[in-house]
Amino acid sequence: MSARRTAARCRRLGAAAALGGMAAALVVPDRLRLDHRFPGVDVVAWRPHTTAATLAAAAFLATRRRSRPGAALVGAVGLGGAAAVAGRAITRRAPEQGPEDLRILSLNALHGRADTGELATVIEREVPDFVVLPEAGCDFRDKLLPLVEVLGYRAWTSTEPGVRDGHSVTLLAGGRAGDVRVRIGTGMRYPHLEVTGGILGRRTLYAVHPTAPMGPRRTALWRKDLALIAQWCRAPIAPIVAGDFNSTLDHSVFRAAMAGCRSAAAGSGQGLVATYPSALPRWLGIQIDHVLVPPRTVTTRFDVVDVAGTDHRAVLAGVRLGS
Repeated sequence: MSARRTAARCRRLGAAAALGGMAAALVVPDRLRLDHRFPGVDVVAWRPHTTAATLAAAAFLATRRRSRPGAALVGAVGLGGAAAVAGRAITRRAPEQGPEDLRILSLNALHGRADTGELATVIEREVPDFVVLPEAGCDFRDKLLPLVEVLGYRAWTSTEPGVRDGHSVTLLAGGRAGDVRVRIGTGMRYPHLEVTGGILGRRTLYAVHPTAPMGPRRTALWRKDLALIAQWCRAPIAPIVAGDFNSTLDHSVFRAAMAGCRSAAAGSGQGLVATYPSALPRWLGIQIDHVLVPPRTVTTRFDVVDVAGTDHRAVLAGVRLGS
């Protein structure tokens, strides 16, 4: 083989390696431990989309003989990304919904701008036992509660009057929830709520809103917030945790934090349906709003629900708690 051919082959292999490396940084940054820090933490959130783009790029490269080594590497990375996300679209047969199932609704209210009338209609129709509302403060609570109080709902907010809605979490509990006890919890950037008693028994429900990992400082706060959730999920009695986590299941930090729990969306076939941003079609956004439940919990229903006035969609989970 001539020196010129050897040099050309080396260039092609180098280009293929560079393409494969770029694809890996976009599709599987968690495998490279790049998703712990900004901007990798934001890139990995869009793995379903980067996976699709990578597979399309591999198909295009495969049409050119000199690009086929790159196509093979890029395609392998794309297949790895597909394997990581495909399970979320699989539907397993769930038991019929029953009257004993616990129903939880969670919606980010976008600084208190969500349409209270439309939200009240959803609550009246679905009658959830608990409603978790990140970015809903006292003002939003005071507008919503008169619309659902007749249905037996009570409300608590994690902050005092005058604090911005974006720093608050509001919780509603229906009549079936029973004699619950609610306290304000600390340890996260924004105060959260901790619910015990009543229908929950010895279990705790946490209503949360971890920091959005936008920039290096907030990413560090996001990791700290998820570390607290990790402590809860490792408790002897696994909790329920609901809210806007600013995390997808593609974040390795989030997956580690929820060890000891599972997503209520698992097995519902709805794990790739977008809850954010609501301006995009459901197949184009990302799912960052979750209900985490104990591992033996059976999901009997999981829906993503549109509500006007906010950039999020709500998630509604019906679950049957195990022992």
